[in-house]
Amino acid sequence: MKRVTHASLSRVAATLSAAACGVWYLAGVALAAPDAPQHPAAGNGFTISLAASSPYEPIGQPVTLTATTNTDVGPTPYYITIYSETTGAEIKVCGSGATCTATVAQAGLGTQTFEAFVGDDVAGNGQPGFALVSSNQVSVVWFFIFHWPIHLP
Repeated sequence: MKRVTHASLSRVAATLSAAACGVWYLAGVALAAPDAPQHPAAGNGFTISLAASSPYEPIGQPVTLTATTNTDVGPTPYYITIYSETTGAEIKVCGSGATCTATVAQAGLGTQTFEAFVGDDVAGNGQPGFALVSSNQVSVVWFFIFHWPIHLP
């Protein structure tokens, strides 16, 4: 489980109404002015790459996507996210480890492009709010297999 950081608490404080801040003040709770979100330096030492088990698959067949970082994200406040640039869907979010894998398939013809990130994402929020580093893009083409012979009436 990820720890709540000071930046997360600052975001909560920033969203409190003036009335809520007044209630907190009257209750004796010290409430400091929220800090501007502090984003780490570019990359913060992380590198990430993305690979697909196959660039071409028949319709409906699965492809495994593997995002690999140079260090475990577990002891950090960051996550590995695998994201579909084509659909805008978050495929998988991993909060620990140096690899994150996901299996995807497509029911129709077409190509999807995927990318992975190390950032502040949590499951269900879509693309990371900020990405420390992004991977290469990987495209997968799903195609139709024709079965011969074709019998016409």
